[in-house]
This record gives sequence, C-alpha cells and structure tokens, in this order.
Amino acid sequence: MAKTIIDMKGIVKKFYIGQPNELTILKGIDLTVEEGEFLSIVGQSGSGKSTLMNIIGALDRPTEGEYLLDDIAIDQAGDGQLSSIRNEKIGFVFQTFNLIPRTSALKNVELPMLYAGMPRSKRTARAKQLLGMVQMEERMDHMPNELSGGQRQRVAIARALANQPPLILADEPTGNLDTASSIEIMELFRQLHKEGATVVVVTHEEDIAAFADRVIRFSDGQVQSDTLNTHHPGEGPVDGMEDILEEEAEDAD
Repeated sequence: MAKTIIDMKGIVKKFYIGQPNELTILKGIDLTVEEGEFLSIVGQSGSGKSTLMNIIGALDRPTEGEYLLDDIAIDQAGDGQLSSIRNEKIGFVFQTFNLIPRTSALKNVELPMLYAGMPRSKRTARAKQLLGMVQMEERMDHMPNELSGGQRQRVAIARALANQPPLILADEPTGNLDTASSIEIMELFRQLHKEGATVVVVTHEEDIAAFADRVIRFSDGQVQSDTLNTHHPGEGPVDGMEDILEEEAEDAD
C-alpha cells in the first residue's frame, strides 16, 4: 500500500479584513495524495488554488481543518518547525525561478543542502549529479542571467530535488516560458514522476494540467472535480526537442 504524502481534511482558510468582515477562500477541502503520484491542480485566478498551494507548501496554516504532510501535522506546527519542514520535505519550483542572481547554477542547487548542513564536498557532488539529471551539467558555472528561461527552470528543478524531498511542489512552473520550453519542463516533471517522485503542479492552464495522471479542477475555493487522466500529451521526447534545446543553448551564449 502506497504511503500517504498529503492528507487534508476539512481545510478552511479565512482572511479577516476588519470586523465583522471575513473572506473565506478555502471551503472545506479534503485532499489525499499518495507517494509517487503526479497531480495537477488547475483553476483560474481567484479560484483559491494559490491559497491551497501555500498551505500544501507549509507557507501558511489553515484556519480550520487538519493537514498531515508526510505524517507531520502542519496545522499544529510552529514557525520554526515549518521552516525546517519546507527545507526537508518540499522541493519548490516557482514561476519566476527564484534563483539567486549573482550565484552560479551549481551554487544555486547547493543552497538547500547548505541550509541542511551537508558537508561541502557531498553537496557539490550531489549538485553536479542533479544538474546532469536535468541536462545542465555543461552550464553549471553560468549565472542565471546567462541562461534561457527553460534552462533556469531546469536549474530550479535540480535545486528542488537537492534534499530528496518527499514532495515536489510546482507553482505555475511554465508561466514565464514559451510553448516549447513549457513542454520540455513538463516532460521533465513526468520523467521525475516515472522515477518515483511525488509531483504536484498548480496551474491555470488545462494543457499543462494534462501532463499529470490526476487532475483536480478547482474554483470558488472548492474542488469541482478529481479525475484520472489517461490522455497525456505525446509520451517521450517531443519531436524536434533536441533542436529546440540547441537553439536555447545558442541564445544563452
């Protein structure tokens, strides 16, 4: 039986905007994600999906309800514990990449391991291994501004994998990318999933959500549907992707 990574029951999130007003963003969410799943949460702006992502990612706590992340009660954790949980349990991938500008790709990937107290030699070796996994080993010494958007997101994914977290959480990971780079990044997530990673992608784009095996449609702070997806975009490398990668590399030089 697969281990449960995310277990949410009755999650409510309210924001208080002055007495007696309160705004209820999440309205009793129940969500279970098992180890090894590839799940997308899709909804338009204002649907509440970003608030849900913040709670999944231990960036915020629910107003009501229970949330276990890898058997840790997030709703009861203190601020210091949440910080440790984020570094150890979650690999974040953001729309804006969030790479440190004047730091090489290699050092960016090393950063979570530095925070975790890993010795320098071990974290450097692992960072090189991860950059190789995302096909960025030849650009490990490049600064973020020397990389294309797709390449920066690959570095961000390598960084997310640094501490071998049980959950990869991606917030609009293709939002700043062109179509070809978006396909490339989603194929990479799918490959990580095939290798055993648990991946949750939050997006407003149906075609991006379609890469996942399970799609949750979200609106008005509630789950509208939760379905298995058997119609993925083409399996394996996309036709012409090698040429696209070569063009990106040339553009970044």
